[in-house]
Amino acid sequence: MSNLFVLLFLVAFLSCITVPIVWVVRRFKQKPFPSFKKALLGSFTLLVISFVGVGATAAKTETVSPQKSSNSSVNSKKKEQSKRATSESLKAEKESSSRAESARAESSKKASSEAAESLRAASSSAAKSSSEAQSISIAQSQSRANSESISVAASVAAESSSAAQQQSVTNATQVYTGTSQQIIGNSRSHIYHVPGQAGYHMNSANAVYFNSEADAIAAGYRKSER
Repeated sequence: MSNLFVLLFLVAFLSCITVPIVWVVRRFKQKPFPSFKKALLGSFTLLVISFVGVGATAAKTETVSPQKSSNSSVNSKKKEQSKRATSESLKAEKESSSRAESARAESSKKASSEAAESLRAASSSAAKSSSEAQSISIAQSQSRANSESISVAASVAAESSSAAQQQSVTNATQVYTGTSQQIIGNSRSHIYHVPGQAGYHMNSANAVYFNSEADAIAAGYRKSER
């Protein structure tokens, strides 16, 4: 609006100058200018109106300017507060991120330490279990060896006892004829033995007694060569 009043003021000012010049020229040429007064009065009126409008617009502009300045100051403060809030928010985010990173590092370190401790405990437990298993295996081997030794000893004792029993039975069933001077024949082999020969002692179940060698030969027996 102020630009419009300025333009009108310039037009009116030029009209106020141009109209008298035109009147002087026409008068010099002796040409009448019947609307000179109206044109001059209109130009002057327009000049006054535009001058008043320019003044009013300037006053209004001066009135609005502090408001704009105040609004600009308020906007500047708001922008500054917004920047400060943004800066504080970024700072808080950085601090939060730093704390979170520190917490993650601490958690990772703690987890690693717990894992190492668990691994050491598992290794120790495995070593202990292996040692116990080895001790049990050694004890079982020793027990097995003792059992086998006892079994062998028992077997030897049983064989000795059996041999002794057999020898006792043999001695009990054999007949000693060293004092009888009888001739003894073996019913199985049909061989007869005289006193002093190696096979004179024999099982009584197989023994056959003769009074003389002639009786043994007559019974079908032959004399032992030993």
